[in-house]
Amino acid sequence: MPEGTDRIVIGEDGSVRVGRAAERRLRDRAGGWRLSVDAPGLLILQREVGEQLGGRVIMAGEIRGRMTMLEVISVIANAGWRGELHVMTEDGTRRVLTLEPSALKYARSTHADDRLGEVLYRHGVLSRSELDALLRDVTPDRRFGQLVVERKRLDQEQLFSHLQKQAEQIFYGAMLAQDGVYVFCTPSDSEPPPAHTVHIQVQGLLLESVQRIDEMALFRERIQSSQMCPEVTTNASRKSLDPTAMTILAYCDGERTIEDIARETGLGEFHTTKTIYHLLQQGAITLRAPSQIDGDAVTSLVSQFNDVMRDIFMAVATYGGVDETRQTLAAWIAASGYGPYFGETVEEDGSIDVSRILQAVGAAKAEDRPMEALHQALHELAAFALFAATATLPRDQELSLARDVNRRLKAIR
Repeated sequence: MPEGTDRIVIGEDGSVRVGRAAERRLRDRAGGWRLSVDAPGLLILQREVGEQLGGRVIMAGEIRGRMTMLEVISVIANAGWRGELHVMTEDGTRRVLTLEPSALKYARSTHADDRLGEVLYRHGVLSRSELDALLRDVTPDRRFGQLVVERKRLDQEQLFSHLQKQAEQIFYGAMLAQDGVYVFCTPSDSEPPPAHTVHIQVQGLLLESVQRIDEMALFRERIQSSQMCPEVTTNASRKSLDPTAMTILAYCDGERTIEDIARETGLGEFHTTKTIYHLLQQGAITLRAPSQIDGDAVTSLVSQFNDVMRDIFMAVATYGGVDETRQTLAAWIAASGYGPYFGETVEEDGSIDVSRILQAVGAAKAEDRPMEALHQALHELAAFALFAATATLPRDQELSLARDVNRRLKAIR
């Protein structure tokens, strides 16, 4: 089984093999368990009687589309149940909502975008350099929110307001999940109490979630990405524009991306995108690709793919197939026309040179959408590397690696 995988493989004889990532996740669940449910597509383990008291499972199932979680949370809210809703998507993200009758009390998430610091950055409270400086000073005794107040970036009331925004964002993220599994349970008595609580009406959050699902699908028909740059047209009319539209219009200089505008105005991506859409409909603005490539964005994207490529090559190396796989990739790169991105072949560990890619992306024309082209090239490279690896791997290793890699590729945006 590839290093780092969170898969658990059950053999035909009932034997169980646990991946390293799964081992790490299970460390917090040490103790005796028994197999409670072995339904098709779902296994449930329940803590044995006499072990440390755990949470009681009320509902559990598979997320099969964008409406699954809306229906689940509606059932919980209408029943007035109290407990924790765990939403685990195929990209490895876990979001947990603590619910009381009709209200969201707390939310936590493993997704990087859901961290408080990222919420403050996207709402224009902190610059990226300020955020990085604060994160370096975080310790077990000095929490991030405490540092923000100490350094007078926010007062206590403003911090609480942004903690509410963070909880709302985690809720929306959970509701918009389209794959994975969910579990609703009573919390374990051993779980420590949350550092803070909020009280947000669930019905209002549900209505907002429905609106976001419907409207974002509409917006994406005209606005492909938050990296597009809106620019005011020469005949733009400011008549009948509301204050929010007037504010955003002032930032539409053709250089700022929608993401930049959302951060600088503090309005958030959804409300900014919604206003940009209506300005487009009125002919007040046009959209174009960014004139400059964000080197940090390129580096981050390549880094995510390099992690995947290294894991593929680590699996291949176990069976002595590195040289063969590199040669196969070299032939594919030459035939694909992606040489400007990847050179003649990948490195010995499967990674690609980010400096070469930065040069290639920087030389591309803005109208060619270089970031989208790079994303496509990287996906094709990883997909072919996985295909090439199958020539050297046993069937069980091949299937295990394919599931892990495909899950991770799906999560890269």
